Amino acid sequence: MSFEETIEAKCINTIRFLSIDMVQKANSGHPGAPMGLAPLAFILWRDHINFNPKDTEWINRDRFILSAGHASALLYSMLHLTGYDVSIEDLKKFRQYGSITPGHPEFGLTSGVEATTGPLGQGFANGVGMAIASKKLAVKYPDINHKIYAIVSDGDLMEGISAEAASIAGTLQLDNLIYIYDSNKISIEGSTDLTFQENVGKRFEAYGWHVINEINGEDSEKISQAITDAKENDKPSLLILKTKIGFGSPNKSGKETAHGEALGEDEVELTRKALNWHHEPFNVPKEVNEHFKEITKGKINYYKNWTSKNLTKITTDKLEQDWASKTLKALDLNEEKDYSTRDVSGMVLNKLAENNEWLIGGSADLAGSTKTYINNSSSISSNNFDGINIHYGVREHSMGGINNGIALHSNFLPYAGTFLIFSDYMRPSIRLAALSRLQVFYIFTHDSIGLGEDGPTHQPVSQLMSLRLIPNLYVFRPADYYETVVCYQSALKLTQSPSAFVLTRQTVPTIINETLQGVEKGAYIVHPYGADIEEDDIDLILIGTGSELHLCLQAKEILSRTGLKVRVVSMPCWKLFDEQTEEYKNKVLPQKVQNRISVEAGTTVGWQKYIGDHGFSVGLDEFGASAPGKIVLEKKGFSVENILSISKRLLRS
Repeated sequence: MSFEETIEAKCINTIRFLSIDMVQKANSGHPGAPMGLAPLAFILWRDHINFNPKDTEWINRDRFILSAGHASALLYSMLHLTGYDVSIEDLKKFRQYGSITPGHPEFGLTSGVEATTGPLGQGFANGVGMAIASKKLAVKYPDINHKIYAIVSDGDLMEGISAEAASIAGTLQLDNLIYIYDSNKISIEGSTDLTFQENVGKRFEAYGWHVINEINGEDSEKISQAITDAKENDKPSLLILKTKIGFGSPNKSGKETAHGEALGEDEVELTRKALNWHHEPFNVPKEVNEHFKEITKGKINYYKNWTSKNLTKITTDKLEQDWASKTLKALDLNEEKDYSTRDVSGMVLNKLAENNEWLIGGSADLAGSTKTYINNSSSISSNNFDGINIHYGVREHSMGGINNGIALHSNFLPYAGTFLIFSDYMRPSIRLAALSRLQVFYIFTHDSIGLGEDGPTHQPVSQLMSLRLIPNLYVFRPADYYETVVCYQSALKLTQSPSAFVLTRQTVPTIINETLQGVEKGAYIVHPYGADIEEDDIDLILIGTGSELHLCLQAKEILSRTGLKVRVVSMPCWKLFDEQTEEYKNKVLPQKVQNRISVEAGTTVGWQKYIGDHGFSVGLDEFGASAPGKIVLEKKGFSVENILSISKRLLRS
């Protein structure tokens, strides 16, 4: 019997042609990588990955990440063949509106997809996060012993996020991490020799990884042995697999034309002949189906044996519902003292850590500045995964991607701290957290020109509004001690969304407010500052966020002494306010009242939706300056005097 006639060859070619057929039917996609990687996929699922398609939440399953998300047809083929809820009809709807087989894998949409990938390098970082989460979980539950597998591409390894994440993985010696590098030497523009001539193996050895070089992508035995060797190593492993993109295609194999477009009907037929494949599109031979059923049966038996032996119950409880009210009572607040909201955030995080075993996180080498260090816990290291604190180093991009992986792994609530200006460095990861509906906390301090002497390179202007533009991301900019605590309470309830806390470096007054119930609604009338004024009597509404709210309150006091009826509204979270009923929104911001002024130390773009055509936005549409924070704020118009001047002009118009 020739190899082509073996069940292994038939399984591999089934994977190839399901992928080819998907792309061809959609006339869109990436057939080349799945064609070259089919032998690896078969060996990986047959010999190594432990899974149960009937229990996709099994805590001890091996995780597989397709960091090269453009090769999604490969993953969908494997999920269908191994019994996941992905049918042939789903494969036929590849890349179509409303299907569960989108162009790049999406977590939460498709059964068996562990991470949303596509932007290259993100899956690489996600896997590092999963490996950290697995290690931490195993401290309390020693029966946890799974691996994190990923397929990474040339493009993945070109992206800077992968370098950052690989360095962390090597530092922490994550021996549960096994990545297979699809070294097919082709990118969209042609040979990778154009841009990527480094010695990848030496680079990863320098990171502290175990590297296995030059594995023939068609040699099943050597592929399986290399994975076995990696599983037994005490370092994270990179297996360099030499594959041929578009394997089997007579005219496109080994060329960039096999990467990102359908082969074409004629080339598909030629490929079928070249690989001796005499089956109609989307046809899975009976013997192949039966073989995959046997493979899956063996995996389910492993699952049953593991679950019967492992009697440890892994709790899924995150936090008691009345946490915030207890926290307010428990923290030692001196109402005569001013606090920065970053300091309050640090108090809250430490209090949260006392009541929640799932909290984990750190900062990009800024724990002291962002107040993100948990004082009563140790730091995670290569020989200690029991702590809460992660030292990410100056690596914002991978910090974001790693935190997503931690959140994807199980019930962990990860947080990441850096300056607001550097949120730009991790924006792609924040966006994917929102898309993936992950509960991740971002603690962004030094939130405005108020940070002072570091100057415009470090002073955010557009970042706050930019974050508000990301769908499903809740952005909180609390004004004082009390609002900060309640904003955290609100975020803890948002289990399907990430939250960003935008916090001050400078101290801000603690506002004595009669009620804080409105904080959870995103915006509210600051009591007693205008709540008792009838709608028809309001002369002016001042809307503030964060450190500028107290300026609104001071201006209100002065304006009130002149007989004007002024309402002050705090708006810590736009998105929460937008989700309220029209009745509530009109109660806070009556449509009849057109005299409105917003005050926020950031770009004015976007504020028109709340101040209307007649209102005025006190903001910043230029860069800051290097000087003491109070001086910069005053020079840029953030003063009571400027608000009063604008109020008078507005009321005269």
